[in-house]
Parts: sequence; structure tokens; C-alpha cells
Amino acid sequence: MAFEYAWLKILQVLVKAGRPMAVEELRAELSRSGFRFEGVGLESGLARLQEQGLVEALVLAGGATDSVESVAITLKGERKVRGIVRF
Repeated sequence: MAFEYAWLKILQVLVKAGRPMAVEELRAELSRSGFRFEGVGLESGLARLQEQGLVEALVLAGGATDSVESVAITLKGERKVRGIVRF
């Protein structure tokens, strides 16, 4: 499984926050760390992390599209971060 460095940074920010974060808040925090996501890059990364069970996303349905409102790290995601960072 390929694991992008940007995904690790997403998980690290979520661990540090210790709470669910709004997507725009997450985007701003990542930007301060030098990770700028254009377009739907962040959302697609979050979708991949969710497929792997590393994050949970609250999705608001309605209108023409569904949008991710907030995201939180799972216990599996926390273990993944701690295992990689220790390595």
C-alpha cells in the first residue's frame, strides 16, 4: 500500500488537535505547515484515508453534491501515525 507523506501530515494534524476538525480548519492548519491542497485534493486524500479506516468523516448530504463537514482520526489512524513516526 502506498502511503503519501501528505496523508501522514493530515493524520498528524488530527492527532495533535485531539478533536474532530472542520475541513476548512484542517486545510488552514495544513497550509501553515506548508501543505497546500488545491481543488479537491484534500477531499480525495481524506476519502482514501477513510477507505483505509484511518479517519471518520461527517458528510452533509443535500443539494447537487455531498460535502465533508468535519473529519476525525480513528484509533487505527492514531496507531498508524505513532508506528510511522517511531520508525
